[in-house]
Amino acid sequence: MKNILFTSLLLVVTTFVYAQSATEFYNRGVRQAKKGNYKTAKKLFSKAIQEDASFSSAYYNRALAKSWLQEYASAIEDYSKAIEWRPHFSIAYNNRGADKKELKDYQGALDDYTKAIEQDSSYARAYYNRGVVYYSLGQYEKAIADFYKAILIKPGYKEAEINKAIAEEKKKKNAANSSGMVIQR
Repeated sequence: MKNILFTSLLLVVTTFVYAQSATEFYNRGVRQAKKGNYKTAKKLFSKAIQEDASFSSAYYNRALAKSWLQEYASAIEDYSKAIEWRPHFSIAYNNRGADKKELKDYQGALDDYTKAIEQDSSYARAYYNRGVVYYSLGQYEKAIADFYKAILIKPGYKEAEINKAIAEEKKKKNAANSSGMVIQR
């Protein structure tokens, strides 16, 4: 009986120590990231993950550090792992989309922004980011709609207002150029 009790207690203490270690590494990583020390933060988040492989916030924050270091492909892997552990992690979808956009995977970025919006329909930044990709692809109607939605959610959203106006102007120019008129000099 004493052996069973001792073994149980040892298991509980060991689990607690590992959990504390993962949390401590994570907290130290957050402090380093706030200071802009992304390489150090990345290492600390990696240690937290070594201690607790299901620590979704550590994957997410390591992905952020990698994004700041322009390690986009590796960051995408970490965002995916964070999403695996927390399927409704809208900000992780949004940020993974941003890194896919950096790698010119526009369809992947659109898919992730759309998933972020499905998870949180009031996520103005995801609408804005998706609008930017639509604009880049020349899909001005969709870009305008997303910028407009971002403005509705977040009144005074200057970036969205400016980009909506630019997209509207671009749409007008394209319509004038494709109207069949012959333009002469």
